[in-house]
Amino acid sequence: MSGPSDDQIIESVRLYRESLAETKAFYFEAAELVRGSYGWLGQGQSDAESFAQQMDDLHQGFLMKVFAAVVPDASAKSLEQRQMGRALLEHLWGKSVLGSQLHEAVDWLINAAADFQWDELVRPFTELPDLRNHWGELETLAMRMANLLTNVDGNVSVADNANIASMKRQFDQARGRAPDNLTRQADTDNARAAIDWLRDEAKRLRGDAISANVGKPTPTAGPGRSPQPASPQRSTPKTTTTETSEDVRTPEQRLEDAKAKLDRLIGLDNIKDQIQTLTNFLAMERKRQELDLPTSRPSLHMAFVGNPGTGKTTVARIIAEIYGALGVLEKGHLVETDRSGLVAEFAGQTGPKTNAKIDEALDGVLFVDEAYTLIDESGQDQYGREAVQTLLKRMEDQRERLVVILAGYPNEMNAMIRSNPGLSSRVGTTMHFADYNPESLCRIFELMASKAKYQLPTESRRRLLRGFTYLYSKRDRHFGNGRTARNSFERSVRRLANRLAEIKDITRDLLTTLQGDDIEVAGVDSAHLKAMAAKPGKVRIECNGVAQVVDDHCLGTEITCDDCGEPYFADWGEPVIELEAEPEPSSEAKR
Repeated sequence: MSGPSDDQIIESVRLYRESLAETKAFYFEAAELVRGSYGWLGQGQSDAESFAQQMDDLHQGFLMKVFAAVVPDASAKSLEQRQMGRALLEHLWGKSVLGSQLHEAVDWLINAAADFQWDELVRPFTELPDLRNHWGELETLAMRMANLLTNVDGNVSVADNANIASMKRQFDQARGRAPDNLTRQADTDNARAAIDWLRDEAKRLRGDAISANVGKPTPTAGPGRSPQPASPQRSTPKTTTTETSEDVRTPEQRLEDAKAKLDRLIGLDNIKDQIQTLTNFLAMERKRQELDLPTSRPSLHMAFVGNPGTGKTTVARIIAEIYGALGVLEKGHLVETDRSGLVAEFAGQTGPKTNAKIDEALDGVLFVDEAYTLIDESGQDQYGREAVQTLLKRMEDQRERLVVILAGYPNEMNAMIRSNPGLSSRVGTTMHFADYNPESLCRIFELMASKAKYQLPTESRRRLLRGFTYLYSKRDRHFGNGRTARNSFERSVRRLANRLAEIKDITRDLLTTLQGDDIEVAGVDSAHLKAMAAKPGKVRIECNGVAQVVDDHCLGTEITCDDCGEPYFADWGEPVIELEAEPEPSSEAKR
């Protein structure tokens, strides 16, 4: 059997390099997200300056581990896999390893990675709450690189498939060990522990494997040169704002960036309108203050009411950024908590615990999820009542430095606010987060797919729309909303990975297209999803505000508008439910 052509090998190496760069960018984005979520992380200069560097070190270990998982035996690697190893070493060191040193360098890479543990390399994504939601993206990157490494030589063996299956199991085990029911206080405690661990682990990776291995070949080694210890020169990340502790953007730039994030969110039109109105008002009041005109400042404390997965935490983070950019809050960071982060287990400890959490959020936003659990309908919960009273006092006394957002289910939150006059008088704005409709869920899925560079052909779009329509029609208060879309994306990528494991020649098109059979909608049986998609259907699509109904086989294609006659891309649409015609009455009924 002939091996892959030179063009196929070149394409595989190019795709692999692209995946390496995407992984690095992914880790830097994760670092930025975490830094924005924990106010205490930036309080020390070393914390703020080193966190991105630590995540960079961790991403290097992760890449090495993926390579070693697919090519665990240094002596068994193929020529093509050595070329992939050279691409990885160039990514790690910023310089090429050439000639006779390449073989030794790849051997070092595999042996060094043997000491790394999956649990440790992915720990930030299992224990930091803001990163757990991005687990699917991390796994997607790993599986894509594994498939490229396996298929580059054109010979996918039983051992290759076993290695990939083993890596999948270890991913599942690492995620399975992460508690799903962590309270936000436990999240914060785990975040501190995980970040402390990250500092030590990054130092170990950098010291023991990446920059100080005795006998490791130098990155500049070429033909005839002997290996010698050398520290790699780190490549500069694509963005500079991630690695610097000081935000160099002007307030105007920060405000525009925050508003752009808000605009990119799927749906939430009513929320966007409310925030824009509030932003305009605060901007006007700031200008009046600059001109020594009378100003007023309404209560900025809010209630977010809605089911899980409707974007409440994301919007709270954007509001914090907007307030920071406008100068309403000095820092503009977000601190998340829930009952467990405010209420202690023993008498006399709740007040200090609540105050400590509020101190962490000063000059920023305190986001209290499931806030209604602080108030017991029986009135017997003294600890919860103490936390509420402490919170109310600080909301009033430090209203210039603190914004509190209380979030939870609609009915419970409305009852909580009505039951406490202190809350109802301080919560100036209530924002209602509606469930995402099927079209919005499809757009959320596509947003995640697009970020990971996946394409969605027509049949994939039809299946997604059918599946999400079915779930939406049967939803209750526990409907997952955005989380359902995320879970569906992760499962679909896994199905793709399983399909690619049986294919020898992996092309860019195969790696970047989620076909109809790959689509899985969380909560819908695959056979049922396929049966629903087999039936004809129609969708309502808008062009410049004018709606037209088309066959859903037009999704993902360019069609011509019936109104303006211009072509436009039919990405998604609102499903049109066609009622079955009423049967003709029988002859007996007519009589």
